[in-house]
Parts: sequence; structure tokens; C-alpha cells
Amino acid sequence: MVKKKTAGRVSGRGTTTATAAESKKPKKFGQLSRKEREMMEEYGELVPQAFDDDDTDQFGSLRKVIKESDLDYEEQLKRDRELSEDEEDNDVDEYKLNKRSAFSKLVGALKKSSKRQDDWKKRKIEEEGLEDMDDSEEPALEDEVVTLTEAERKALIKKHGKGYLKALDGMDDDGDEDDAEDEAVEMDEELEEGSVDQTAEGEDSAEEEDIKALAEEEDIDEDSDDEDHFLKTKDTFERHFSDQITSSLAHKVAVVELPGNKWKGMPYEDPVLKRVEKFDVDNVEGSPKDSKPKKKTLDLESLSVKQRLQLNWEEFNEPTVRDAGNTKKSKLFTPLQQALVEPVNDYRDILFTNRTAQSAQEIRNIYVLHALNHIYKTRDRILKNTAKLQRHQQSTDSSSDIKEYRDQGFTRPKVLIILPYKNAVVDVVESMIALSGSTQQDNKKRFTEEFDHEDDDEHTSRIKDRPVDFQETFKGNIDDHFRVGIKFTRKTMKLYSDFYSADIILASPLGLKTVIGAEGDKKRDFDFLSSVEVVIVDQADDMLMQNWDHLETVFDYMNIIPKDGHGCDFSRIRNWCLDGRSKYVRQTMVFSNFLTPEINAFFKKYSRNVAGKLKVTQAYEHGSIVDVIPMVQQSFNRIEAKSLAQADGSRFEYFISTTLPQLRRSALTQTHTMIFVPSYFDFVRLRNFFTENKYSFAAISEYTSNANVSRARSNFFHGEASFLLYTERFHYFRRYNIRGTFHLAFYGLPEHPQFYPELLNLLALPSGTAGSEKSRSKHIAAQGLEDRAMSCTALFTKYDLLKLQRIVGNERAQSMCRQEGRDLFVFT
Repeated sequence: MVKKKTAGRVSGRGTTTATAAESKKPKKFGQLSRKEREMMEEYGELVPQAFDDDDTDQFGSLRKVIKESDLDYEEQLKRDRELSEDEEDNDVDEYKLNKRSAFSKLVGALKKSSKRQDDWKKRKIEEEGLEDMDDSEEPALEDEVVTLTEAERKALIKKHGKGYLKALDGMDDDGDEDDAEDEAVEMDEELEEGSVDQTAEGEDSAEEEDIKALAEEEDIDEDSDDEDHFLKTKDTFERHFSDQITSSLAHKVAVVELPGNKWKGMPYEDPVLKRVEKFDVDNVEGSPKDSKPKKKTLDLESLSVKQRLQLNWEEFNEPTVRDAGNTKKSKLFTPLQQALVEPVNDYRDILFTNRTAQSAQEIRNIYVLHALNHIYKTRDRILKNTAKLQRHQQSTDSSSDIKEYRDQGFTRPKVLIILPYKNAVVDVVESMIALSGSTQQDNKKRFTEEFDHEDDDEHTSRIKDRPVDFQETFKGNIDDHFRVGIKFTRKTMKLYSDFYSADIILASPLGLKTVIGAEGDKKRDFDFLSSVEVVIVDQADDMLMQNWDHLETVFDYMNIIPKDGHGCDFSRIRNWCLDGRSKYVRQTMVFSNFLTPEINAFFKKYSRNVAGKLKVTQAYEHGSIVDVIPMVQQSFNRIEAKSLAQADGSRFEYFISTTLPQLRRSALTQTHTMIFVPSYFDFVRLRNFFTENKYSFAAISEYTSNANVSRARSNFFHGEASFLLYTERFHYFRRYNIRGTFHLAFYGLPEHPQFYPELLNLLALPSGTAGSEKSRSKHIAAQGLEDRAMSCTALFTKYDLLKLQRIVGNERAQSMCRQEGRDLFVFT
């Protein structure tokens, strides 16, 4: 049978499916499988092909069919040789063993004497079924090694499929060393831990460019994962988050978890930070205390800050340094930043309670620098190790074992910044853009529309007469329900990235709480918190005025082993992360304007960092009582309480049995009395008591509507309501001037120390603004109130020590809480 020559090209093998008509056509030799080739060589027919389609060619129409019996001659000789070996017959003719068929002789002679060697090669290609390939794509013949450039290999894969090169190389699917490289051309490789954002086109190519760039970057040590490098490096990032710390982590965790609070602190005074208490794992009860840390001049190089951040830091931080008046001493840091940058860079947990409206930007710049530095180091480490793995896969020496690189967590997010309002998010994002030097910000317009609301004229006029801290807190957008993920590449900063693709998450406690959900909810997610390594809580005192329980809920679900893998590479997850010890490596930083029992307990509960922690508090020499303007007698009544659980009950009993009767002693002093209540639960308790006993009162809380607030203020000012119940949260959010107040009773001391003088300065206030003492006296004389004495009464227990310190000062507060035999303290 003579086969007809087929026209057209041959597609890449394994990429197309033959139709029924095509399956009936005779296959070319190159289209046969290995087994079919062996069968053909042993039993099939050979059909010499024409060298080309030229009719003038002497072999153009030559086709010779060789019968199977003719081609079996050599096979018969082989069988005779095997038979002779078995029968030990040495008389077999050696000439027969080496004798070739007539056709083989003819073909050999033609090849040897022909002047058209190229035609013979072309004939071989036609037999292989590859005659339609370009010269640049021509593979080597069987048993030859194909050497192609990287560009040629990618071009062939793109044109014919990855199975094409395997067929040319004569390799099976298993054992192809270039599989990883070929697959990288067709599919997106997950270069970084966690899920890659599939919506952004071109990001994968950007990651590949970053890998190549990292190979030439000098600040990444090739041997950074070795034990020797771990012991010698000064980079705290490497020392704190390297997988090498796993072996020593168990001992440190045991010290942190010692019962009985034996992880003792070392207190000392700092000229900038004031009162500091330092906690170290090595400083346990019974061990010698370390001396006060020595001051040293720090620069970005010694802090191992990434080069791309060093280039932008001086220009970025220059306005803050100028405002602090520190241009002569240092151009890099203000005194506060100089004191904070080292413990922050050492990955210690920090509780800083000396924050003010003036120092807010200094602190924000430091933690933004730290967050970006951590993200860049983590990302560069992962990309560099990925490049090493790719180089190993592409190397010819595949016999060597692949080194294990453990540089990731379960999910990608590494930094979580928790803020109370959207206006703070705008400041942080703008700082990140300026410091990172990113040339492109994706979704910036959407972010501006949702977060950056300019104050209108009405809002500006409403807050212009408010205190400075109120203007700073409530400027712009004060929405407290938000969350946004940010992803960084080498040149791009992408806002609104999916949590599992983001490097940094900015969110409010309420925004995270709605995602985490509650027990029993069908849709809840908290796996994105499993591998967070740096947590920053800024303006923690403002969160006390929201819902503190939301913040604690977020930390309850922090660093829990996730329920789903989310596409992570378990071979690269750090061992201490797999052991469930991430919370002992996580750095937690809390910044607040003052210290409260809630913040103190929060830091003590969730701070488990083996790198140690730093607690910075403020010494109040005089307290906010010195800001009181009117000459008012201020009485502080101490209430005895046997325990913290009984304090609220004891306070209520004392108020209704002692304080309230004094306020109602005469009709003259009964009217115009404001009762300040810090807790909403106490507010409800008092409101119910006043309602049951038919007191003449008005009530204003954070949940009161605007119409009811106006009605209550009017009734109180005109004397139609004798008492006004007033909550601290309402004063925090509105900061109203309540006119008509002549007697002030603090059911409990306010958390915010500035609230105490602000409320006292409202006594006999003639208008919506606090006037001078002279104008106040004129108003009192005009109203005929000269003989009416203004008064102030405040109740406290020994458990209110921190509040009392902020109002009267540390020394007086200690004396008032501990003094025996005296429960009344009067200030004038």
C-alpha cells in the first residue's frame, strides 16, 4: 500500500484532537508514539518520501514499497544469533550476521554519494512530520540534543503549547526539568504568600521584574538564612522574624506565661518619654535589673531601614522636625521620634500614653516608617527566596537538594493599623504615599471620595470655637465604620485590595467586627488576621468613647491558625507560625492620650511579645484642676469600696443617700444642678431613679435626638428642670456649653482630664462661649445672683486613682486615696 502525502502543517502534539476523517489518514513517522515507532521499525513498512515537491527532481515520483518479508532478513539474523548462543553453535556465518539488506545498502550509498545532503535532512524531517516548521524552530533529529535560547523556548511554548518542547526533547511528562519554567510562561506564578489579586492585569509581570531587580540589590544578603548570618546580623527584622528563632522560642514563651505576674518591669525616668517601664524576657523576678539604657545617636542606616525609604524620609519628615524646633540638633528626627524609633525598630510592644494633638504627627510618621519598612523587608525576602528557587529549578544540576526557605505566614497581610475615624486614615495613607515614593496609586480617586471629606462652612463654624483637641479629632470625615486593604509593589500602591492580597489593612474596630461576626453567623471571616506581625492601635482613648469590646474581639481572633489554606505554600510557612506561636512574635503598639484601666488591662492581656515591651506613662505634677477659672469650692468625697465589683453599687448608694439630699436641701440650691455621669449604665440607673421618685430633671446622653437635646437644654436654662443628667460621651462628641449651670456634681470623675475644667468653667456662663471672670461677674450681678453660691462636688473611689491623678496630680491623688480617717478633700 502506498501512502498519500498529506499537506498542511502539523500542530503541537497533545494540543489538538484528531477528527474521524483525520484518524483514518496514515500517520507520519514523527506523529507516532514511542511504542508505535518501535513496532514500525520492527514490523512495519518504510515508504521513501520525495525530497521536495519539485517535479523535475529525479526522485520526485519515486516510491518503492518494501515487503515485510524483505525487511525481516536482519531480524532473522538476530534470532539466529540468539539461537546459536543458546545451542553453543559456533558455525554460524559471521557474514550473515553483518549482512545488510539490499535496500539498506542502496539508501546508505545514496546518502554517502549524494551532493544534496540538505535534501536528505529535509527528507528526514518530512518523515518525522515536522516539515512545516520554520528554520529557526527546527529541532534536532532523534538522539541529538536541542539547545534553544530562552526567547526561542518561550516563543515555541506560546505558539504550540508546553507539550511541544517535550516532544522535541524526547522526554516524558515526568522528569522534564524545565516544566516549572514552561508553566511560568503560560500561567501566573504565585510569587508572594497569600492569594494574588486576579483583577489587576500586569501585576505578575511586575513581580517577575522585582525578582530580577532583587538579584542586583545590595541590601539583601545571599546567606541571610544561614545560622551564622542569623547570629551576626544587626537587623532586628531578621533576628525577630527569622525561622531560626523557633528553637529558642519555647523557653521565652515559658517566661512570658509565668504565673503570678513574674515578668517584672524595670522603671526609669526619661527626659523625653517621662516615666518608662521596660519589660524583658531575661528580666524576671529574682534576676538582676539592667541599668538605664544608654542614649545613642541613631540614623536610618543603623536602623536597617530600606534604601527606598531613606531617600524620602528627610523630605517627608522635615515639616514635623521644623514644627518641633529641632532643626539644629537633628534633621532626621524630633526628640520624641529619637526616643521612640529604637524600641519601635526593636519590635518591642509599646504602650505610649503621652500622645497629644501636637505630637500626633510625630508619632504617626514613626509608625508609618516602621510599617512600610516591615512590609518591604518581608516582600523582598519572599521574592528573593522565590528567585533562588527558580534559579535552582532552572539549573542543570537537579540532583542537589532544594534548600528550604521558611519566610511566610498563612496569609499575606502583615501589618494592621486600627484607627477610630476616617480622617485619621486619610493622614496615614497620604503619609504612606509620600514616604513610599510610589509613582502610581490605584483607586486613589475612589479613596478620596469615600474618606477625604472637606469640612463645609457649617461644620467649620460649628467647631471653630471648640477646644483644640476637639478640632483635631473631629475635622473632616468622622465615620467610624471602614476597612481598606493596601497592596504594595515596587512602584505601585493599590488601595482597596482584597484582604488576602493586601500587605497593610487600615480599619476601625467596628469595621473589623462586622467582618469577624459573632458565633453562629453564617458569613464570618477572620483568617486574614492569622499572620499579622505588626499591630498599631492609634488614638486608643477615642476608641473608649466608641465600643471598646469591638477592639478586644479583634485581638481575640488575632494569630489563630486559619480554617482554610487560602492557597498558601505550607513548605514556606515559618515553623513558629505552624506551632501556633505567632502571638508571641507579633508586635503590638498602642498610642493614647492617657492611661485608663481598660487600656492597661488590654495591653497586659494581649502583649505577649518575647522581644519585650515598653510602657510609657505621664507624670501629672499639678493636674488639670489648675485650668479652672471660677473661684468655686470643689469638694472631693471618697467612697469606701471593698472591691472593684462593689464600687458601682457603693457609689450609687452614697449618691442617693448623701449627695442628692444635700443638693435638695433648699429650693434655692435645688435648681440649675448638672450631674455629670461618665458611664451610660450609671446614667440609665440614675434616670430610672429620678423618674420613679418624680424628680424635676432633664436627661442628655449620646443616644438623645437633637430635638430632645434642644428641649432639655432650654428647660434646664429656664429652670423648668431642676437637674440635668449629662453623660461624658455626649460631651466628647458634641462639646456643648450648657448655660444656666450653677451647681456641678460629678457622679464619677471623667476619663478625659480636660473635661473637668471645661465643665467647671461653664458655671454661670452668660453665653455659648466661656467669658472672662469680669464678664462673668457682670452677668451674675445683672441676674441678681450675687448671693447664690456656686458649688462642685465630685465622688471617687480608690479604684479611680488614674482619673484622679490627671485632675489633681500624682502626689495629691496618692494621698487622697490612701489617707486614713478622712473622706472629704476640698480645693478652692
